Amino acid sequence: MAVSHAVSLIREARGRLIILYVIKVDRSLPLDAELPDEVSQAEKVLKEAETATQLQRNVEAEMLQARDIGSAVVHEAAVRDVDAVVISTEYPTENGQFSLGADIPYVLEFAACNVVLVREALAGARPERRQLTGRSGTTA
Repeated sequence: MAVSHAVSLIREARGRLIILYVIKVDRSLPLDAELPDEVSQAEKVLKEAETATQLQRNVEAEMLQARDIGSAVVHEAAVRDVDAVVISTEYPTENGQFSLGADIPYVLEFAACNVVLVREALAGARPERRQLTGRSGTTA
């Protein structure tokens, strides 16, 4: 979903899309540790994202390994002088409560560019439509 939002942002500007997948490396491992399962997952996600863009000539897909995802995204955004970062997340929970964790708030706070956060819809859950009491009589 984030890829389609990013594509719509760059389409009008005829920009370039950089799809970044950050593999978080545990501090007990060297930063360049071989993580075949994580690399395989990253390659799969990046390939799907590239395919979904339908803009093959304006798309770069990269993966990197870092200790902290948020700081890696902020650093890459600064180094590449991007106009916006688009982040996608599922409905994140921690101890049964909605939580954005540490990485997303870090990007929101420290990225020098625009940040677009896309939260995926809850699987199988649609909020009930309710009647708004405004003058227009619309429903939400």
